[in-house]
Amino acid sequence: MKRRSVVFMILGLLMITAGCTGTQTKTDSAVIEIPEIAYDYYELDNGLKIYVVEDHAVPLVKFEIWYNVGSIDEPERISGISHMLEHTMFLGTESLGKDKVHHLTKQVGGWANAGTYYDFTMYEEELPSAKLELAMAIEADRMRNLKIDPEEFGREQQVVAQERRMRMENNFFMSSMEEIQAAAFTEHPLHHSIIGWMESIHNYTVDDMRAYYMQYYAPNNAVITVSGDVDSKEVFAMARKYFGSYEPQDVTRLGVTEPDQTEERFLKLEKETQVPLIGMIYKIPEGDHEDIVALEALNAVLVNNATSRINSVLKNEKKMIMQAGSFLLSVRDPGYLFVFLIPMSVDSMESVKDSFDAEITRLIQEGVTEEELAAVKKSVLKSRIFSLKSKGSFASLLAINTLRFDNPGLYKEQYESLSHLTGEDIKDAAEKYLVSTKRTVGFVVPEGK
Repeated sequence: MKRRSVVFMILGLLMITAGCTGTQTKTDSAVIEIPEIAYDYYELDNGLKIYVVEDHAVPLVKFEIWYNVGSIDEPERISGISHMLEHTMFLGTESLGKDKVHHLTKQVGGWANAGTYYDFTMYEEELPSAKLELAMAIEADRMRNLKIDPEEFGREQQVVAQERRMRMENNFFMSSMEEIQAAAFTEHPLHHSIIGWMESIHNYTVDDMRAYYMQYYAPNNAVITVSGDVDSKEVFAMARKYFGSYEPQDVTRLGVTEPDQTEERFLKLEKETQVPLIGMIYKIPEGDHEDIVALEALNAVLVNNATSRINSVLKNEKKMIMQAGSFLLSVRDPGYLFVFLIPMSVDSMESVKDSFDAEITRLIQEGVTEEELAAVKKSVLKSRIFSLKSKGSFASLLAINTLRFDNPGLYKEQYESLSHLTGEDIKDAAEKYLVSTKRTVGFVVPEGK
């Protein structure tokens, strides 16, 4: 067992320029203290990793088990099967009936949930701390003893198909984003969304599900986090009791690399909407790449901030757009920056795109101001500190960084990168990644326009 204590300071030298060129520059030094969070770590002989973050404030415990598998591990034929497996995990095991997980946790005053992402699947229970063993027993049983009844499985396929209709096909924004993403990624599994294509959902077989489950739901492909009113030594002993006898599996990945994009891709989509939308995807590297922090800052300077370049110029000054937004998909494999703009009219879409490109060019040529750099450091730091808002969320951060990069301390390295970030770093990221010949653009217009 290893005991770790996280305590460090981020010294942000925030340069605030007063007035115009020629005035004196005032330098404020702000010290932001990241709270101390201690955790314990243990690894079973079969490769199962366990993190425990003790918090004795209230007699509750949160148990999470994270599997290192998501939609980027899926062949196109069975797109969305990670999400379908998440649903199937609640249909029962040889010893637990359908929906018994929810019933048992509610019976003791707790709850259970689950979620699927591009590169992980997670199951969680929150319970009175005296009932931790219940969660441990449930998840140990589900790791290796899933029962897949063909009739129940078929009914759940219909549930997932309806979920896709509601979330994707009946939502013009989500369906548009899905099509733009599919055009951007031609070979890599990012070609499909987490929920998968409807054709795949209807055509999964029990054999498909069984094979996928047996390959990826294994101790050496999982991380457990336990946070709350517990004793680490007792948790580790309990984990050995319930998971220690399981054998590790041979976990293989698709290993598909997206070919380099050499020219801009464009698609026009007609949707049931009253407003037009421009969606753009720029390729970015994997989430532990040295440029990720600069890309987060670039995203905030350019789009994803109330005072960003795009909001200030295209929305407030030129009145060309109603709204703008963006996000980074930062995962185990190379991901993307997605930007959307809502123009005032269909007729102005080309000019809006041109004006957006002009702002990128201006940023590359003129760089980032000291005020922008100071503000964006605060903004990015605030969003990252949010991941430490509770000991449970901190435990989740440890699990995700371990699953993706086998580096639970990645967040500390990226805090350090943020503290040394310069305007030149942001400019370089724009020049390197916001390249029109490497992006995919979608114009979404009302039907018949």
